[in-house]
Amino acid sequence: MNDLGFPSAPELVTPEWLTRVLRDAGTLDNASVTSLSTEPVGEGVGFVGQIARIKPEYDRAESGAPETLVGKFAAADEAGRELAAMYGIYRCEVNFYREISDAIALRTPRCYFNAVNESATEFVLLLEDLSATGRVGDQVIGCTLDEAMLALAELATVHASWWQRDELGQMSWLPLLTDLAKISATQAYPQNWKLCLEQYGHLLSPEIRDAAPSLSERLVALMTRFEEVPHTLVHGDYRLDNFFFANPGSDYELAVIDWQIACRGGAAYDVAYFIALNLEAEVRRAHEAALLEHYHRVLVEQGVKDYSLNALKDDYVLALLGYLGVAIANVTALDPANERGQELFALLLERSATAVMDWNALDALPQGGA
Repeated sequence: MNDLGFPSAPELVTPEWLTRVLRDAGTLDNASVTSLSTEPVGEGVGFVGQIARIKPEYDRAESGAPETLVGKFAAADEAGRELAAMYGIYRCEVNFYREISDAIALRTPRCYFNAVNESATEFVLLLEDLSATGRVGDQVIGCTLDEAMLALAELATVHASWWQRDELGQMSWLPLLTDLAKISATQAYPQNWKLCLEQYGHLLSPEIRDAAPSLSERLVALMTRFEEVPHTLVHGDYRLDNFFFANPGSDYELAVIDWQIACRGGAAYDVAYFIALNLEAEVRRAHEAALLEHYHRVLVEQGVKDYSLNALKDDYVLALLGYLGVAIANVTALDPANERGQELFALLLERSATAVMDWNALDALPQGGA
């Protein structure tokens, strides 16, 4: 354990520490954890951290004692921890559970414990295991149209409840979406775009490959336009791997995890990320217009005014371009260490590039030399 008194890796969780945490959280009264086991969760998902399912054994039965929990920890490798610190994602998620999760208009897992060190290179979250009440999504496989409609309705409700709220600017730990994008464009992209083209260039159109050398500078210029759109609470990683669709009898329809990239910015980023990167191209093309209209209709029903469907579509195009830059910058930045991770990275890049071409989004880029 480190100086803050929390385990920095799954194998360092002890029965004594877990007992103390669950008692402090009001989950245990008389029972104690006598032993525990851990197993990795989310193969190909935890690129900048370790996720483990923790199964405790107790010395006596007690109502409310969790059968399993989910622990989130810093990446095992230094590169992953440095990347996390650069974007501030460990501190962000810890603060999300401290300040926002209980009040958000969306089901999130209960947090039993959270801590982060001063340099934001180590953290721990001890969370409710939603696998007991729901089915996790799969970004590679995709989802049904009804599930997509549900996800966008829930997203619109969250966005509407935080639309242009003053509290967003008062949370110093909650970064601007455009600031995160600029970090990616100015620090990661210049180092990685050539390697991306070498390894994944076959997934990109000739037009995107031609734009790649100057894309980061043009995206930074584009961010000034995206800074002017209405701000709300943005999840930042709104995708199927972070969803739990409810089992019969659950107290929710959809629960959403992984708030490491929560930020304040344009709602269209979450919308574009979900539609363009979670649906196969043919499915997206067939239903994209209806999905955008559905999201916008719920947004308006929840009280958002002066944000037209056409404005959403314009911002959607900007968001597609922004994510293409993020994908190129980061697709080779980390070794996912397993086949599913490699498949997912490639799929995100391919779907992003395809959507950009379908929308002629490159035309929206500021002029720049190649």
